[in-house]
Amino acid sequence: MPLADTNILSTFAKIDQLALLLRLFGNQRVGVVPAVYVEFQVGVHKGYTDLQAVVKLIQQGRIDLVAPTAQEIFQGDVLPASFDAGERETLAVAKTRGYTILTNETQIRNWYQREQIEYWDLPGLLRALWRTNLASREQVRSLIDQIEAKDRIVFRNREAILQE
Repeated sequence: MPLADTNILSTFAKIDQLALLLRLFGNQRVGVVPAVYVEFQVGVHKGYTDLQAVVKLIQQGRIDLVAPTAQEIFQGDVLPASFDAGERETLAVAKTRGYTILTNETQIRNWYQREQIEYWDLPGLLRALWRTNLASREQVRSLIDQIEAKDRIVFRNREAILQE
């Protein structure tokens, strides 16, 4: 099961493409941990209305809410203090259960690499969209433009995403 962190779902929510992200995983369910769900609720209460789409998908059961065990909570407590609650909970659950993580946090990705935890980052997800024929290269190029405009992310590897 892929476990998504806040930032990756937020990015797809801002461009109104959550359904496309979920389709990428086919029959696999995408999940979030409770701390990530709370982060979305807080964001909605602060006025980030795009995030309401994520909250709704979780409440409808289209994105699974994956509760950590007591042991996973304890494991999350010993992770770096620089990680927020959602990142620690996601990491502890994914590591224990062998789940893949969907993220776009550079610091977190580097940690996953060192710990040999499987993850998908935003460029990898965008590349997979056209490689699996869920979107054309032109559609992915348009998604990149939208993400840069609406989420203030700069793609330094834009052309690498679209190469064979």
